[in-house]
Amino acid sequence: MQVIESESHLKPVNGMLTLRIIQKHSDTDLLGSRDKFRTAQRLENVSDAEVTEFSERLDQTRQGDLAVLSFHRGIAHNREKLRQLSEDRTIVTLGGVDAQHRNLAFIAMDGVVTEQEKLSLASEDQFDAVVAGDKMHFFNGADIDAVRWAVLNCHDYTHADLIAELLERRVELLVVVTYNNATQLYWDYAIADIHRLFCYVVIVNIAEVGGSGVFVPFRRVGTGDNAFFRAAGQIFSTRGPAETVASLPLDIGELRRLRAEYRLKGLSGPKGMGSERYAPMAPSEHFMDTFDRPAGAPAVEGVRQINLAWNSDDPLVAVGQLASMSVESYVASRYRLSQAAGVELFEARVAAHLEHLEVQLNLRPEGDRRLDFLVLPEVFVPRSFVASHIEPFAARNGTIVICGIDYPGIEEADNRNSCMVIGPNGLAATYDKITRSQYDAMGATDRMQMHRGDSLYRFVNAAGHAFGILICYDFSHFDLVHRLNGESRDHPLEVLFVVAHNPFGSLYRTCCIADSHRFYQHVVLCNVSQYGGSGVFAPMRSGGARQTLLEIGLNTEAIGLTKLKLNEQREARGVDDDEKLQQGKFMRRPGTFQGKPAHLGCG
Repeated sequence: MQVIESESHLKPVNGMLTLRIIQKHSDTDLLGSRDKFRTAQRLENVSDAEVTEFSERLDQTRQGDLAVLSFHRGIAHNREKLRQLSEDRTIVTLGGVDAQHRNLAFIAMDGVVTEQEKLSLASEDQFDAVVAGDKMHFFNGADIDAVRWAVLNCHDYTHADLIAELLERRVELLVVVTYNNATQLYWDYAIADIHRLFCYVVIVNIAEVGGSGVFVPFRRVGTGDNAFFRAAGQIFSTRGPAETVASLPLDIGELRRLRAEYRLKGLSGPKGMGSERYAPMAPSEHFMDTFDRPAGAPAVEGVRQINLAWNSDDPLVAVGQLASMSVESYVASRYRLSQAAGVELFEARVAAHLEHLEVQLNLRPEGDRRLDFLVLPEVFVPRSFVASHIEPFAARNGTIVICGIDYPGIEEADNRNSCMVIGPNGLAATYDKITRSQYDAMGATDRMQMHRGDSLYRFVNAAGHAFGILICYDFSHFDLVHRLNGESRDHPLEVLFVVAHNPFGSLYRTCCIADSHRFYQHVVLCNVSQYGGSGVFAPMRSGGARQTLLEIGLNTEAIGLTKLKLNEQREARGVDDDEKLQQGKFMRRPGTFQGKPAHLGCG
């Protein structure tokens, strides 16, 4: 795989880039049968009427705009018109499957039409004998005003390696042109990406299916408390079959200003970085000065492998979404909860929850009472409680406990945010948080020092099956998720556990859904009850909420129990044809399972 650095001629005017979305019918009868998607992008026997139809759509583009058009077969004989129009505008559309069996996206800019061959093939492409491309274009340029952007063709958006590459290149705008009925999944991808990549994402689909959308890295318009976007940063969307033409301003100038402010001031700066237009999402450390480190990729020496026996067939998992102590207690005790006022009552409550969990286990059918995992939130219990309650619980029940603990020692230099992995035989490992969020090591008047971890942890059993853990803000960093899953492994982890203490539980829930498909794995999120969002997510077609095996709501204290479907997940990972998954429990696989692109692989 080769990344081609191409000149970007896409420039905002006074900081604004006008986006024009043209979602129209492909004029192909697709309803009622997925089989019709298999050959619908072939450019054979294109009629004059189809050519005229797409020509008229090109006439709806406007000078100076970035126009993104849904697919229509009439593109076949409109290439020259596309090139001519691109002399004063930029146009992106799908180019269909050509005579060389390439599935193309066209990027027309500055009088040049760039062909980008589809890199990651869906089952429809494989049925149609499409040949995968080996080049991704990234549009950059010497002109600092030019937008840093890229285009992905439908199933390319499922490939984790491509997203990691775009993060490394600080993409500002990602355009995804699709011919796809998995619209909600792509929206989940986009919401996760605007947070982790701190960029704009535009998705355009055909009208027969709908699902076009525009996503921005902001939580609300203006500064009013009640002006939140309903779906994170989604400012435009089409649900269901609909033809529409819409123009939207993308504030590239404000995105750049915010990136610069976060890089310069970071955690020391004002909340919202003085934006008068939006309330931005807090970005990852790639764009954020974090008090003790300048902005940039988190420093990681490597992935440590810990050998640990664990049930990788159908483990029973308990997710403990419980109420934490108050923020004031954390700050007053300097995150040493054993010194916090009211800690005795807090510990008694947690102990009561553990006792009730054991009662629940004993009421399960005989032979199904073993609890394989218990997960508790970030910085949740005192270290002394681990010795007095957690370790005995793990030994009695044969359980692996993944538990956030308070800060050690007494000096500020001792500060660290850690997660213990405790097995039936005692402590297996202690993982120190690699990143530092706005909520870490807050002092009464200023921020305290905080030691950072420098290694990711992967826990591998005798069968070679692995799980990993991340602590809260670590999960906001796609490069950490990507590296933990991919480094020195042929396949991603079976399970990723995320312990959190995060007010944005709904955002992390969406990231879990996105990652559970992109890495084709189970993701277990455990947050505190004040913020909710805890659950177990998998690449499955579940009843009720999508890809959800367990979910615990906001302000709900509970320990939820569910079994992970890891045997079935491995079977789905190993199928020789994704079409075999279409009618089963598990979703079709992402691009990662077509092999790692040589240039983009992280192993």
